[in-house]
Amino acid sequence: MSNHNSFAENYISNSIGLNVDLDAMQAQEVAGTTYQKPNGGEVYQQITNNSDLLQNNLHSGNQGLITTNDQNVDVKAFVSPSGESIITLTKDDNPDYEHVLWENGEFNETGLSSYVAIGNEEQLLNEIKEVYIDHAKDEIKGKDDYVYPKFLNIPNLDVNSNYVEPDTENTDQASANYLEYGFGKVDKLIKKLSLRNLTYPLDADFGNTQDYMQINQFKYRPINQDLFFGGKNKSDENAPSNLLIDGVPMASPKEEFLGLVKLPMPNSLSDSNNVSWGADQLNTLTAAVSSAVFGQGQQLASALGSGIEGFGQGGNLIDKVKGFFNPLINQAKISAGQAGNEFTEIKNELVKSGSDLNLLGQAVAGSALLNIGQFGISPETILGRGQGVVPNSNLALLFNSPTLREFTFSWKMTPRSREEAIRIRNIIRFFKQGMAPKKGFSTATGASSYFLGTPNVFDIIFKTTRDKYDILNENDAVLRIKTCACTGSAVNYTPDGMWNAYEKGQPVAVTLSLRFSELEPIFDTDYDENIFNYSENRPDLRPVPIDAIGY
Repeated sequence: MSNHNSFAENYISNSIGLNVDLDAMQAQEVAGTTYQKPNGGEVYQQITNNSDLLQNNLHSGNQGLITTNDQNVDVKAFVSPSGESIITLTKDDNPDYEHVLWENGEFNETGLSSYVAIGNEEQLLNEIKEVYIDHAKDEIKGKDDYVYPKFLNIPNLDVNSNYVEPDTENTDQASANYLEYGFGKVDKLIKKLSLRNLTYPLDADFGNTQDYMQINQFKYRPINQDLFFGGKNKSDENAPSNLLIDGVPMASPKEEFLGLVKLPMPNSLSDSNNVSWGADQLNTLTAAVSSAVFGQGQQLASALGSGIEGFGQGGNLIDKVKGFFNPLINQAKISAGQAGNEFTEIKNELVKSGSDLNLLGQAVAGSALLNIGQFGISPETILGRGQGVVPNSNLALLFNSPTLREFTFSWKMTPRSREEAIRIRNIIRFFKQGMAPKKGFSTATGASSYFLGTPNVFDIIFKTTRDKYDILNENDAVLRIKTCACTGSAVNYTPDGMWNAYEKGQPVAVTLSLRFSELEPIFDTDYDENIFNYSENRPDLRPVPIDAIGY
């Protein structure tokens, strides 16, 4: 049994990211109630839910992440003998009240929209995972045929068989897995900090009578990992042909949820949306040449397509090359013949006295002759001094590119108790550690690391008070912010201009300043209010109601 437990401990630790010791655990009493779906089937057994967060928000000191308006609603977790899992909302005084919140790794859409506030999904999923892992730790003792909850993706173990770890050394995914999972050795400490309810001030009534900021921290996920390290298993959208046709797809930059901090609304809150525009000129000569080239654009594109087709049909290399260039050469001959007619019209206008082209031609020709004699007079000078005119440059302001937004927030924090002082230290560390570059898992502190991993990323959500009919309490009266990198963290330990401290050197006040930069620009489609118009690859983006300011 010890070998069985040892393997299970290692597998759970490596797959889920939690360190466990099954032999050291004390058995927990499991509730005796059961659940069965309305259409019959397996009987689910209720398991113990010791999480303070997987609770009704009106219980557990208002720490619960399940938002209800009835303190009699209980959150219950169940598991079936075959590994099916389900979480329901019930009321002991009303047997007819029963809602499915979550089932087998996924939220019920009604439950998600009605009982889970925006920004809490990842943390709640992490809590659910830990509840079922705690249950598995206890149930696996003394059972050789225990079936794990399916959504955990842990193989069922047989102590009479020898389990062999899969060999990924020679697979296409080996390098990708290393880059994805090789960093974040001490992220477990951030999770540990988050369990301390990182809120300042401690007595804040956030969500009930006070507006606040919620900052969630996540592991970074490479946004184009499948493009470069997908191997033979690349998704269709990252295939070369689809990339040329549809462009480069962007994935969510968020991986695993690590924790959150709740802080008061900052005294200074502003945003500035900017895009890059630039002046551009198009003179007459350039316009004429461009017109001649792009007048044949469709024909040239068709010839190029025929050339690519001919290259694929050729037998040997010489035939392939001929098949590629022949359509292009034929189209060039046709275009040259059509250009001859254009040049005839230009010549007639050039020699016509008093025409604009005639005047420009005289200036250009005169400038060229003078420059041969090293007099250095431009056509523009000749036209300006001789006729009082200059060529029209057709100056226009054209769009160049989007820009990335940057935000800076500051809070002055004054601890009023030993516990609040510890919370302030925890909050400062939460950001400082989260923004630090990462070394590899196998790297000892202070030792070398071949690669450095991307720091964690952050979601910033502004929240307001919640009334009886308001479930999702995002503040639509101020800006929204996309996932950010924390590019700066500054702490002033003497905000009053002199050193003042309590016992053990705790400053009487500190000022925390954080600088964030969004990971991608704002686009017009980010303002869409219809959730069905959003890409399945971007679960990090949320619909914007018509009455919200948005980004």
